Amino acid sequence: MQKQVALDVQDTIDAASQAPARPQVVRLAGASAKPVESPARRLQSDVAAAFGARQGWSVRRTVVLGAAYHAVILSALFMAAFETFTHVAG
Repeated sequence: MQKQVALDVQDTIDAASQAPARPQVVRLAGASAKPVESPARRLQSDVAAAFGARQGWSVRRTVVLGAAYHAVILSALFMAAFETFTHVAG
């Protein structure tokens, strides 16, 4: 079983290391080009639209909750850093 896994991994590495069949051409966007929307960005906007529509949230409420969330995260990081420095210094 381990030999088979090792061979599968080696085959995957060999396939990935081979040169592509044709080189990729980078083109500059023109005036008529429209932006490409990734699936992740589309999902994020769909979830945000559904969540906002269901809850009836305003932009102000979302910004306030985002700021509170970041304040909690930053305070936890600062407390962890303070504890680390007191243990190192003490």
